[in-house]
Amino acid sequence: MTDKMRDDKNALRVLREDIENKTGFSFVILEDGLAMSELDLQEYHFNPYGIPYGGVLFTMADDTAAMAFMSAGGNGVTVNAHVDYLRGSRDAEKLICTAKVRKAGRRIFYIDAGITNEKYEDLCRFKFVFLNIYEE
Repeated sequence: MTDKMRDDKNALRVLREDIENKTGFSFVILEDGLAMSELDLQEYHFNPYGIPYGGVLFTMADDTAAMAFMSAGGNGVTVNAHVDYLRGSRDAEKLICTAKVRKAGRRIFYIDAGITNEKYEDLCRFKFVFLNIYEE
């Protein structure tokens, strides 16, 4: 294992632990450009209409996309994001987010993500662009 690979794996582990500790998301899949996270919803995740806050959904998708990005060798930041909120999910118990790298360039990565509830109903879809700032 090269030093770069060792550093990349350590950075991925540190980011994963940081996200899980601060957000409550649990990563259930993390491999070569694919990440899946889950969140058991609590009362404070819901807006007054009984629907999970859009910001909770966006944060989950952005963090899961970041993990997919890093697992594909990227190191950098989100530079653009697009979201389509498809439906609310009243009384949902769990959110499930899947993110996959669609194209990994030298500097730009394109990542698709989606969130469902525990019934696998599509709640929202995302397209992310990440800038790879890793200096070789």
